[in-house]
Amino acid sequence: MKEDILQFIWQHKYLLQKDLYTTKSELIQIVKPGHINRNAGPDFFNSQIRIGNKLWVGNVEIHIKSSDWLKHGHQNDAAYHNVILHVVWQHDKEILDPYQRAYPTLEIARLIPRHILNNYEKIMEAKQEIPCSNIFKPLPPIIWNNWLVRLSIERLVQKAETMQMAFDKLNGHWEELLHQQIAIVFGQKTNAAPFEVLSKITTWKLLQQYKEDLLSSQALVLGSAGFLKTELNQPFNQSLQQQFKYLAHKHNIKPLDVSIWNYGKTRPANFPSIRLFQWAECMRQQVNLFQKLLECDNYTEAKKCITLSGMQKIDVGDLHPKSKKTYIETIHLSKNLVNSLFINAIIPLLFFYGKHTQQEHLCERVFNWLQEIPAEENHIVKQWEKLNISMSKASETQAVIQLKNYYCTTNKCLACAVGNYLLKIE
Repeated sequence: MKEDILQFIWQHKYLLQKDLYTTKSELIQIVKPGHINRNAGPDFFNSQIRIGNKLWVGNVEIHIKSSDWLKHGHQNDAAYHNVILHVVWQHDKEILDPYQRAYPTLEIARLIPRHILNNYEKIMEAKQEIPCSNIFKPLPPIIWNNWLVRLSIERLVQKAETMQMAFDKLNGHWEELLHQQIAIVFGQKTNAAPFEVLSKITTWKLLQQYKEDLLSSQALVLGSAGFLKTELNQPFNQSLQQQFKYLAHKHNIKPLDVSIWNYGKTRPANFPSIRLFQWAECMRQQVNLFQKLLECDNYTEAKKCITLSGMQKIDVGDLHPKSKKTYIETIHLSKNLVNSLFINAIIPLLFFYGKHTQQEHLCERVFNWLQEIPAEENHIVKQWEKLNISMSKASETQAVIQLKNYYCTTNKCLACAVGNYLLKIE
């Protein structure tokens, strides 16, 4: 037994329809259970409880055993002096207030529906990545859809919060922040960290100086990433190498160690070297990208801001630090990559900008973009699809990613609409 299930039962009013009595046989009527407190202090604030003929307004504290009050040291904390009801699973000790009067106590072990406890135990003891999968049943559409909207917005808010520190370090430079966030997405999971470091070396401001010069802009990116240190065979790659020597001296650039880039089992189309070319061209060809995106009314219009003209071909095998086998790849952006840039960088940043500048209409606009983007495909989405959950748009897949990472992984089932619903099923 854990306190959180008792808090859940109290918060969701499962005891309101029962005849309740204190341990001293005084009739209890729950007028308002109060507001749950996630911080230090009593579990519920501003509760209204009628005990006998008297209405009490104050706080409610919940424990497994009455004696936990003393174990937790509440008798020495003034924050608990205004507790009007002590709710416990088992009443094993009389607890006195500062005036040596016993706190009114409600023992609930015999009052909780058995099926709720059974469902709770099944979820908490589950070994699956989605704890409730063994008892999962589809939620009513209105509950599920509202929960998905809340989760997708929650995920946007969290992403925006993570950008705050980077924004502060950049002294409020929005184009530079966008430059860094887009770089991280190009790195995907395997190379997000080195891409972020590289974006702080080859800054938006630096690349803007060479936006009209394809050779210099690509040399800056590939050279700073460490890919132009070794002997190269292809003439264009050799040109990049020579140009970077000049630019590195001019701008005092110390290249990264190429060993930090992870190849893993990726195909040539996903080699970090081709991703670097794509990022370099994306940044070179888009002038004032942040401002242009702000002016877009819909996703179709916004996508046009992230395009690459031309179909330049690169031998990425020649740039491989270990293998020189020829792999010719075209520098272009796939639909999936463009969608990923919007889902993971552009939309969260514009949402952050809307919050920062108090433009809620902008937050709503970019959230609508998220609903225009097709559903993502990844291992988390597949886990939910196995439970017969179908998703057609990115706002839904972002929601289930948030659900899995923030609620399922940390067993916050009682704070989840799915967990709430499943606990009630008999």
